[in-house]
Amino acid sequence: MTAGWLALLAGLAASHAAPTAPWLDFTLSSSAIARRCAEAKAEASSKLDLLAQSRTPTFDATLREFSNVLADFSDAISAPTFLGEVSVDAAVRDASRACDTDVSRFLVDVYGREDLYRALKAFAGSGHALAGEEARLLEKTLLDFKRNGLELPKDKREEIQALRKRIVELETEFRKALGEEKTLVSFTREQLAGVPADMIARLARDGERTLVSLDYPDYFPFMENASDPAARRELERKFSNRGGEANVRRLAEALKLRREAARLLGYPSHAHFVLEERMAKTPEAARAFLAGLLPKLERKGRDELAELARLKEAEEGRGADRAIRAWDWRYYDVKRLRTRYQVDDQAIKEYFPLETVTAGMLEVYQTLLGLVFREVVPADAWHPDVRLFKVTDKADGSLVGHFYMDLFPREGKYKHAAAFTLVAGRSRPDGSYQPPIAAMVANFEKPTAEKPSLLRHREVETFFHEFGHIMHQVLTRAKYRRFSGTRVARDFVEAPSQMLENWVWRADIVERLSGHYREPKRKLPKELLDRMIAAKTVNAGITYLRQAMFASVDLAYHLEPVADTTALWQKVASEISLVPMTPGTHPEAGFGHIMGGYDAGYYGYLWSKVYAQDMFSRFEQSGPLDPQTGGAYRRIILERGGSVDESASLREFLGREPSDAAFLKSIGLEP
Repeated sequence: MTAGWLALLAGLAASHAAPTAPWLDFTLSSSAIARRCAEAKAEASSKLDLLAQSRTPTFDATLREFSNVLADFSDAISAPTFLGEVSVDAAVRDASRACDTDVSRFLVDVYGREDLYRALKAFAGSGHALAGEEARLLEKTLLDFKRNGLELPKDKREEIQALRKRIVELETEFRKALGEEKTLVSFTREQLAGVPADMIARLARDGERTLVSLDYPDYFPFMENASDPAARRELERKFSNRGGEANVRRLAEALKLRREAARLLGYPSHAHFVLEERMAKTPEAARAFLAGLLPKLERKGRDELAELARLKEAEEGRGADRAIRAWDWRYYDVKRLRTRYQVDDQAIKEYFPLETVTAGMLEVYQTLLGLVFREVVPADAWHPDVRLFKVTDKADGSLVGHFYMDLFPREGKYKHAAAFTLVAGRSRPDGSYQPPIAAMVANFEKPTAEKPSLLRHREVETFFHEFGHIMHQVLTRAKYRRFSGTRVARDFVEAPSQMLENWVWRADIVERLSGHYREPKRKLPKELLDRMIAAKTVNAGITYLRQAMFASVDLAYHLEPVADTTALWQKVASEISLVPMTPGTHPEAGFGHIMGGYDAGYYGYLWSKVYAQDMFSRFEQSGPLDPQTGGAYRRIILERGGSVDESASLREFLGREPSDAAFLKSIGLEP
């Protein structure tokens, strides 16, 4: 352990209090998962049957009971469905995904039940006056049923249910194909020129050749450092074909079925159906938002690409292809940072050992949000690498919740970074509050006998981002699961976490986060951080054009019928991102977000970034660790979840109407 981690543990004695959620059993076998899933469905069905048969519609017996039944069901299937993302046992992962699919199909049936809808409508028409979160719960619950076809004739409802169930199967198969990706690409010693030595040392070998996976800890360092363009091209080609033709077919079928379901419900497209519940409200508003950004981003992006092209010509010669290809832009962007700004990510990461960053990050969040974190030992989690922390309120010592950290890659594990709600915070029937439990899953470089895990600065940023989601989930005080934690409008859900990325660019915060892995007292030099800050926006045009491209492809897929998803991707990529798609690849087959909940909503990453930077402007005025501002952020944004309209919460926190000025400034553009 590094000094930073030891200091944290010395200041915060380890706790032995396990979470009060005995149903969170991470030792479940594949057969136990199937059994638990079936039992949870049977119990929920029985309770819902009783609710539907009630002849006295009241808030407690009808609306609150419906909410509690589904919340109890969610708790019961939490571990069985989560294990599909993290278990080392392939049979367990398969059983978990089967349970997840079964659960999704079950929920389609629940929201297709006419007797439940009648009971809820009877309560809505009974004259009970509701306000605040209860009124919002009724409104959203009735809308959920309506959006599942309960205002349609029975034959149409059954058709929608069948479509939804098939979509669930396709989504599960799509995600499984990505989660089980095991492609390895072999390279000679010459082809590895420029790749960090510590990365090469940890890679598997096949005789004289070295094997590189498509996982993030391998892919990004390779693409950023390998000087052989043919080697980069080969790895990028494999990466952009993850999921293969099978996922292309799954996506095409899902797009078709989503469109059919939306039309049956009376919506012009799946995009119109999805955005009805988002802050944007309509696809037209989302497209107008992107259209307003694109001209500014394009001017900046073209200037950046021109500079990268000059670097490419200087390295590869005048006879080389001057266009910046998909396998070029990361490499030459890093080269520009090193040559023009003297910013070398590989050297910088020596100042960010994971344990030091973790200790500093937890200290920052404790100070900002008025919390105390204590590690729970043993964690009794799903893998020995996992840590568990207890969260209490600094003011009164009351229990707030728990969170797990699972930070290193392994076979079969979820390959990106994400925060998962394991137990949603909510009011219990006895009036007490159920403490939330969440899990952060990431894939940072695993420590070796020679070196600790070292984070590139962008990974430190990712760490802060994902932990922001954890805080959103753990600090919730919403009464009902429907609004708990990150269950907010999808085009707002990233904003609280995106805002917290700003902390890792401040000298006073970096002082807490850094310490050279050989000499922990050596902090990241201020002059180096100054150069990093100066370089922060140099690739913002390319980066945000790429995000705009993803968003535009996503909206296009879900607005009109698509004959060829690959051809459409290629067209939009060349028009918007300015970096052409590699011929012979199918990037959409690996675009997990489009089959994982961001369908017709990927624009939300950019949309919420505007709100994130606007919220940060308040911290810029008060200071990043000001407890009063942090307390307001906790109370108004994090604790409420979706229990209050997101726009209203945003205006209250800002004290004014939102603006995009801070966002444009943050990426080097004039408002």
